[in-house]
Amino acid sequence: MSGILPMLIIVPLIGGVILLVADKQAASSKRAALVVAGVNVILSLLLIGSVFVREQVAGPVAVAADGAVATIDPLMSFAPQWLSVRFPNDLTLQMALGADGLAAGMVFLTALVSFGVIAFAQSSVTTRFSSYAGWVLLSQAGLLVVFVSMDLVLFYLGFELALLPLLALISGWGDDDRAAVGKRFVLYTLAGSIPMVLALVGLVNLYSADGTQTVLFEQLSMRASKATGESAVQSQAWIFGLLALGLGIKVAILPFHTWMPSTYRASVPTTTALLAAVVLKLGFFGFFRLMLPLVPAAVEAYAPTVLGTLGAIAIIYGAVAALAQTDLRLILAYSSLSHAGFISLGMFSLSNEGLTGAALQMFNHGITTAAMFLLVGAIVARVGTSEVKSIENGLASYFPLLGVLFMFFTFAGAGMPGLNNFVGELLTLSGMMTRNPVLALAGVSGVILGAWYALRLARKVMFGAETSEKKYKKPHHAADLDTPQIATLSVLAILCVLIGCFPQLAVNFVQKDIGRIAAIYNPVQATASATPEKAPANVPEGSPNPVSVLEDDSSDAALIANR
Repeated sequence: MSGILPMLIIVPLIGGVILLVADKQAASSKRAALVVAGVNVILSLLLIGSVFVREQVAGPVAVAADGAVATIDPLMSFAPQWLSVRFPNDLTLQMALGADGLAAGMVFLTALVSFGVIAFAQSSVTTRFSSYAGWVLLSQAGLLVVFVSMDLVLFYLGFELALLPLLALISGWGDDDRAAVGKRFVLYTLAGSIPMVLALVGLVNLYSADGTQTVLFEQLSMRASKATGESAVQSQAWIFGLLALGLGIKVAILPFHTWMPSTYRASVPTTTALLAAVVLKLGFFGFFRLMLPLVPAAVEAYAPTVLGTLGAIAIIYGAVAALAQTDLRLILAYSSLSHAGFISLGMFSLSNEGLTGAALQMFNHGITTAAMFLLVGAIVARVGTSEVKSIENGLASYFPLLGVLFMFFTFAGAGMPGLNNFVGELLTLSGMMTRNPVLALAGVSGVILGAWYALRLARKVMFGAETSEKKYKKPHHAADLDTPQIATLSVLAILCVLIGCFPQLAVNFVQKDIGRIAAIYNPVQATASATPEKAPANVPEGSPNPVSVLEDDSSDAALIANR
């Protein structure tokens, strides 16, 4: 089943190239794009099933004789030897892919959102749809490389290559100022790339052991687990700063958020759905993959105060800014900034509860914000504008299904109990409460403000302002949501209910991965599933452990053992 990992990348890559070449075949391109995106949704479900099954039979984390622990440990691996190149100092570059619960969830989110983007773009993107869908699929391929990569080089390549198709989507489709917005997006991207490269090179050099170097996450995390004390803080501090800068720009963390509102406003709503739901999570995923397990001493010293505080400020700032906006896309843009602050708040509490909430909120926010931007795209396609004053007074009476779903996802985004965001926000706030109650209380105020702007927006757009006397005239050709759109939003709505009513299913899916990271910072409070047990004393660094390698994966096991 490890062959699923490369297929997830190959399918959208080939499909995207074909759609770009076949730009003039509009009718067939719509069907082909949906088929390719649908195939990847199926593959992502197979990945989730495989990871879940392997989690049930996985043993405890192995600890080497010198006490090293692999805090990054994929349940599925794909690393063919014929794609590897060995350099001096035993440095090997290869296509090392892997997936754990955290990665599998993000893969599914990416595949599902991409399908929804293509489904809604069929009615909202009226020019060069084939090219648009092709760029969406190519961006999906790059995003999936990030989520399933197991070495620094592949992670960075996917991180950067995913942004090139996004630049094409931003600059090619959208408002009149999209070219200027695209340039700003490139400048910010480059500004984040430079510190990222320096940080990754620093990680390789920092964890050179006995003259050997590695770019593999498993080995790097084992070497990082042995770095403790004040000397570790000093040696990791500059790498921590570079990672915080490079990843923070992608996260749009304050004060590096200024690229986000203008980009969301100038892009077509379907592009914005991909940006807000998935691309914004690249930085947070990088925090989980790179910062938390690989520079733990510096994270413990600086992250809760610096990044935790920025997260709390983002929650309040984004909510207040959303209240002041008059455009649907800008309201959702600042709302996205506010909700991203909850992820930061939970993540940098460094507690098992907070980290679990941050992982869930990455997925939860992706679901709700994707749905809202897709619905805004549907509104713009039917009304012709996203200005609230131009469309207030009762869209729900003309498009009842759109209205019902808009209200549902509004409640989900506002953190209504019984729906998904409530679970994630509660865990993140509870986690931060144990470390810094002041920041947690700031987050609570953001919940109140979030409900305020969300419900006010829904009342105006769906049911009309109280003082409005305008009458919206429905175009004759305008219809309610079509079948692919309904299918996409229905799946997203079902996920909101499932996670909200049965949160333990989602928690269990990521708990082993989160538990290993939490054990770094809270060894006494670590859960039993995350508590390492001693492996035989003769187990060398980099050898397969019971979590990541099963008996039927002999080829992968041999490769890992030879790293």
